This record gives sequence, structure tokens and C-alpha cells, in this order.
Amino acid sequence: MKILEVCPDFPPWAGSGAAETFRLLAQSWHDLGHEVTVVCSRPTARAGAVPADTPYRVECYRLIDLPASLHEASYFAPMRWDDRRRFHELVRREGGEFDRVIVHGLLETVPRTFLSWSRGALTSKLVSLQYGISTAEYSRLLRTASRILHMTLGRRLVSRMRTIVVFSAESGSELREYFGTPKGATVVRRSLGIDAAAFASEWAAVAQPPSVLTQRLAGRGIRSPFVFAIGRNHRAKGFDILLEAFAPLAREFPDLTLVLAGERTPFTEELERSIVAHGLEHRVLLLGRVSSPDRMALLAACTVFAIPSRKEGFGLNAAHARILSKPTVATSTGAHIETLDGEGPFWIVPPGDAVRLREALREGLQRPSGVSTIDATQLARFDIQSVAEGLLRLPEENSGSDSKLPRTIRPATGAP
Repeated sequence: MKILEVCPDFPPWAGSGAAETFRLLAQSWHDLGHEVTVVCSRPTARAGAVPADTPYRVECYRLIDLPASLHEASYFAPMRWDDRRRFHELVRREGGEFDRVIVHGLLETVPRTFLSWSRGALTSKLVSLQYGISTAEYSRLLRTASRILHMTLGRRLVSRMRTIVVFSAESGSELREYFGTPKGATVVRRSLGIDAAAFASEWAAVAQPPSVLTQRLAGRGIRSPFVFAIGRNHRAKGFDILLEAFAPLAREFPDLTLVLAGERTPFTEELERSIVAHGLEHRVLLLGRVSSPDRMALLAACTVFAIPSRKEGFGLNAAHARILSKPTVATSTGAHIETLDGEGPFWIVPPGDAVRLREALREGLQRPSGVSTIDATQLARFDIQSVAEGLLRLPEENSGSDSKLPRTIRPATGAP
């Protein structure tokens, strides 16, 4: 099968999170014996070329640089004119040859440009992955502009889709809110996945006696007990809300530390000022981007894992926590509610609510936790290979209708 994967405004090798998902899907399809082409953008402000060992074809197009805050809020940067013509030529010349077209997102530059040019037989092969509507809730101007774009241009682009995949009840509800019921399209619900083999291997490398792991982290100034959160340092990830919730806990638990890991952005400076304002310079560690082994070590050793996001498309951090049954406090965005299901030390709180977040963290800190181990059933549940195979069957597979998705948030889970 010949597959075209259309990515948003960051290339698959740009980092973790969504970009990692794009890369893993392309790699999985390649490993399954399919011919894969990835089209993506590379804003000139983002360093890095296509890795030399990439086993599938990559077509990368440059964007016009925008101020970082605007680009992060809208993902609507224009494509450079010469690259735009080159992209159009690729779609015109080869579009009809692909057996399956997987498009991530909607209004981001590359998906938007592709959908605007798609016609006829090409759209009948289209599987569109929708991670939720980003409306920059912290900026009234950008929020209003984003809503207008989704309900005008976005609605027109959605009308060209044949199969739409949503990854949570929240994204299914947003799809209905902004676009109504897409005519002629089948809406299905799926889960995202991780590299299960790599996860198990990384876990095996850090699954050491607590004393050994504690000593390893102490070399970086990290001592138990500590609350751990990881993600790109962007307002949507809610690190500022977590800091607000942590400040009173720091007084209540004198030995408690907050450890934040993730790529630095312009928002990091705002967070650093807030840390100083709260007088927490010696209680909060900003590690920046960490390696996969270090991420796993921090996840293994932390007392409570926090996922304070204002907004998530899916939320792979919750999948990591579910696989390990790690004491976790997460917000009710993305697929956190569905992922942190069943019995387990999990607490779900509303996004942006520092008080509820603090209360849940306190419960987690006061609950004794055993040694985390991998749940093989949960690991298989989130295996990216299964996700990749399922996406290729979707145009003919009509099960999993969005119409049966829950429309309300269920109560928090966790210890009584």
C-alpha cells in the first residue's frame, strides 16, 4: 500500500508529543511493508534537517517565520511561495497514486494547504485525524479569530473529509460544536499509541531498587518526595496552574520538590518569574528537555505524576501513567478520563482549577504507593503498531461511531 502522511507545522523529528506520534506512525507503516511518504513543514526558526537514517520518504516545506507566541497560538503560518508551488506540484503529480492519505489536523499550514487543493478521488482516500480544537483560550483576540476560522474555513475543509478520527469524547463534542455533523463522512473513535517495545525496554533499564534510583537522581539535585510533570513548556500544558497549586503544598510538605521537564519556550521565562514571585527558587526544578531514559527514571521515582494541561488532543502522558498504575493527577481534557480508567491511584480534576488540583495532589502525596510495574494488558492497549494498522482499515470500517461517545465529564476517580 502507498501511504501519504500529512503533518502539521512541526516535522516528525522535532521532538516528543505529537511529533513523536507522527514519526512512530510513519515508522510503523514502513515496518509493515508499506511505501510511506511524509509531508511536513520546517519553519526556519526550528533547527534540524531530516535525519539521515529515516527509512521513509520525507518532503519538507518551509514556512514564513512568525513571532513564536503567535505561531504557537495559531499554527497558521504561511508557507513560503516557492515551497507552496512545489507542494502543489507534488499533490497534483502524485496525489492520485496514494492508496491512503492520513492527515493530522485541519487548519495548520500543511494540512490546510493540502485539503484546499484536494479534489475528487483523492478525498475519497482521506482519513483525517482530529485532536481537538485549539482556540488559544488565554487570548481573547486569538480565541475569537480561531473560532471564526474554524467555523468558516474549517467547516469548508471538513466537508471534504470521508473518514474523521477523534481521540476523545471531548474532541468528538468539539467536532459537533464547530462543524455540525460532517456530511458524507464517517466519524470514528480511536486511541493513540506509544512504542510499546521501547517503553518496556526503557522501563527495564530503570526498574531498580528505590534506593538505587533515588541515588541516581540525587546526582541531578532531585530527591524524594517530588511531584513530576513533563511536556513542552507551553501555556496549554498548565505548568503555571501546577505551580499555583504547588505553592501552598510546599509550605505543608517541607521536603517536597516540584520537577518540571520539557522543551523551553518563551513561556518558560514567564514561569521562571512566577517561581521567584512565589519564593520557590529552591523547591522547583526546571530541567528543560530530557532524554527518554531520564524521563522514565523520573516517572519511576516520582511520588505523584501531574498532568495539569489546559488542553490536550489525546494525552500520551496519561497512557504512560496507566501502563504503570502510577499515582497520577490529571485534568479532564483530551482522553485523560478514558485512559485513566478502572481501579487505580488516579485523580481527575477540571482544567485550570488550581484549588482542585492542589487537593488531589495532597491526596496523592498522603497515599502510600507500592513499586510500579508494567501492566502488560495496558501496554498492549496502547501499542502504536495496532493503532497504525487500524488507521489503514478505516475507510471501509464503519464501527466506533462518534454518536455513542459520552457528552459529559464523569466524576473524578481515585482513592476514596
